[in-house]
Amino acid sequence: MRAVCLASSSAGNCFLLTFDAVGGTHTLMVEAGIPPKEILGKLTSNGIMASEIEACLITHAHGDHCKAAASVAGWGVPVFASKETLAHPACGVGGRGNVLEPLKPTKVCDGVYVMAFPVNHDIEGAMGFLIKTPTETVLFINDSKSWDANLSAFEPDYVFIECNYWERQVYAQLGELRKDIESGELTELEKREAQAKTKQHERNINSHMSLKGCIRGLRKLNLKKCVAIFLMHLSDRYANEYEMKSKVEAETGVRTLVCKKQGGIK
Repeated sequence: MRAVCLASSSAGNCFLLTFDAVGGTHTLMVEAGIPPKEILGKLTSNGIMASEIEACLITHAHGDHCKAAASVAGWGVPVFASKETLAHPACGVGGRGNVLEPLKPTKVCDGVYVMAFPVNHDIEGAMGFLIKTPTETVLFINDSKSWDANLSAFEPDYVFIECNYWERQVYAQLGELRKDIESGELTELEKREAQAKTKQHERNINSHMSLKGCIRGLRKLNLKKCVAIFLMHLSDRYANEYEMKSKVEAETGVRTLVCKKQGGIK
């Protein structure tokens, strides 16, 4: 498997995975959450033609994951997602899409099958993916707090997993915000701003995977064949990529890489 990250953050997500399978190489796009022109420009800079993409997988119907899904479908690329995601206005694919039923393997191109499974996020129809070829297995879990499916029977060669925030930073700021609000010393404007920041932190805690949550999820997997772990969707303000990378690598013993906001893998 060869991986290219075009974007990875709350501003937009887009990845390309290329497999050697039946009849040669097959390239999948996973997420289409940046503008179509940006996708095309980044494909060109990576020496990839849009015509090489054989299928597109979308995890859920938030714009930073599905913004360009309708355009990708317009390029003639089959788009696969849950029925809720395909029907959502943010996705815009509707009846042109291909439904992934939970826990049911689906052929997306020659020699490449996908089994989608529900994840715990704040929008209906959010899914993670097990992508399988005759020789490789990739696990892809983006925006989510956790997942309930038992995946221990699978032995992924590669894992793409969200690692959105570092608890030390988020909980420290959340504690300070709550103290400020309770102090009664803030102006009304300052209080509203602090309450808005508090709600944002609470949303992230309830719907995104922290460093500890990422490690808890990885502990549930059978990683004995895993070659590499790719950390995705790091927060601009509340992630520490060096801490995250070193902690995950130390916990799993697997080479760990970080998918960068503007593209690239480090």
